[in-house]
Amino acid sequence: MDRAERCRWSDLPPEILSMIGKRLHTRMDALRFRSVCSSFRSSIPPPRRDAPRFPLRIPCSWSDHSVFLHDSTVCILETPEKASGSGVPSPPRSRWLVKLQEWSLGDVQLLSLFSQRRITYLPRNFPKVIDSLEFRIVEICREFRIEYGTSVIVPGIRKVVVSPDCVWTGLDELEVYSVENEGRLGYWKYGDENWTYLDDQNGCSYDDIIVYEGKVCVVDQSGMVSLIDSSFRTLQKFSPPIHIGGIGHSNCKYLVVSGGDLYVVDREIDVYMDEFLVPHFKETFSFRVYRLDRRCGKWVDVGSLGDMAFFLGKHCSYAISVHELGGCNANCIYFMENTASPYSRDKVNVFSLEDGSTEPLDFPPLLLLLST
Repeated sequence: MDRAERCRWSDLPPEILSMIGKRLHTRMDALRFRSVCSSFRSSIPPPRRDAPRFPLRIPCSWSDHSVFLHDSTVCILETPEKASGSGVPSPPRSRWLVKLQEWSLGDVQLLSLFSQRRITYLPRNFPKVIDSLEFRIVEICREFRIEYGTSVIVPGIRKVVVSPDCVWTGLDELEVYSVENEGRLGYWKYGDENWTYLDDQNGCSYDDIIVYEGKVCVVDQSGMVSLIDSSFRTLQKFSPPIHIGGIGHSNCKYLVVSGGDLYVVDREIDVYMDEFLVPHFKETFSFRVYRLDRRCGKWVDVGSLGDMAFFLGKHCSYAISVHELGGCNANCIYFMENTASPYSRDKVNVFSLEDGSTEPLDFPPLLLLLST
């Protein structure tokens, strides 16, 4: 086809552009799509700030104070390549793994990758201003938290997810799920006066929760993974392959989505009992990783993550490709150790599935330079 006969992107029919735009799930992608040209901008409406609105006030049975649902975004931030007209080589592009929280419209704060600590000191080569039109921003995942009005995490809540998590989701469609520290599973839909809790006759205690292929998944302490709906009806169960820790060990399980597959990460922690028989957690002893084989509905013991690296955070867990992004070790799990004090510095270690070794990060785990 002659170049003159080729159709420009801006000349695509409005219905095609609209179909493409409606398949964008993140607010940033929708804004960047609309900034391409007038044809793109007119094909989809601007993403509403209140769809869903964050911070979102929700009822709370744990406190007399008002609590809110907040979100932040873990993403890859790629700096633009600046041209140099003086003959001096221009600085190369840099890729950073960061966690961003929109404090107010247009005002973004940086948070630690592994906790909610605000970053007040930035590396010298980190950009001072982030322009979404110049920077390439790739969303890895979103994390949600229930907080008091001053960014204080509500105690007793281990994990929160929102479904459906899409920029086009209206408030009347918003569903919030939570796992409390004692393992109770809760559900709240926008407009409900109170939370609903799963009345589990078997006394299951849940470790983690995630949204996988549009379905809410939970894993209990035995390793049983269940797909559930908003009525707490179990859609499907996947029997656990995961061993229970031996004497002096405790297990904690995480759900991670990587390459379209669902994984369970089994974290084994050393525990000792004090004179009052109260358990105290020490260092992480080991990890085991399992992948769900959807064809047979069974779990496969994974000896290697390939070129992937898993990140286990307090409020979300995710995977990134070292081959595509670089900057971290493949076939490794990045995680934060339990600390005795909430005011102590984040202690982040790296566990290698290849040799079973654990090494501390040699830099503050606030943000990660992936490549330059």
